[in-house]
Amino acid sequence: MQIFSKEAFQFKKQLQDMTKVQNIAVCGLFIALYIVLTYMNIRITDNLEIRFPFLILALAGYYGGPVMGLTVGAASDILSMLLTGGKGAAFNFGFTIDYALIGFLFGLVLYKAQITVPRILCAELFHVLIAATLHTYWLHLMYGMPLQVLFVTRLVKCAITFPIEAAMLYIIVRAFSKIAFHAGIQQRA
Repeated sequence: MQIFSKEAFQFKKQLQDMTKVQNIAVCGLFIALYIVLTYMNIRITDNLEIRFPFLILALAGYYGGPVMGLTVGAASDILSMLLTGGKGAAFNFGFTIDYALIGFLFGLVLYKAQITVPRILCAELFHVLIAATLHTYWLHLMYGMPLQVLFVTRLVKCAITFPIEAAMLYIIVRAFSKIAFHAGIQQRA
């Protein structure tokens, strides 16, 4: 199985597509959905919750490629912080870079590709790796928590949420691909 499609690396074409009115509107919708989903978390314990905004980054990457995924990831984090005040949390530009990177990687794996379980697992693995490493590092810098303790705690959290998030990702992206195909806004891979 090829992980990345050839179209995923056509960044110049993706940039040109981002200037189309339809794609700008879709980006705006993705950003709005991301901000709404930041309020809809399922808290399991004090340190563990299921979050949904990553699904929007995956849809943006699937729909418009790595460029749209990156754009939606960065813009969503910044606008979410500006509109919600970060829900009491401090702003760290490192997280903005992380979300842009997650959207970009989702685009590399999912753009113009057939949605299969191995492909979804690969995409979710990228997401979890960033959450376990870069997110952990930014939290360490922001709050001064011991890096080793924080890393182990977040690694356990990521291991628990991985299958749940992978299942959600598969269901949502697959459903979106069918809707986009039937609406005539995207061709089948």
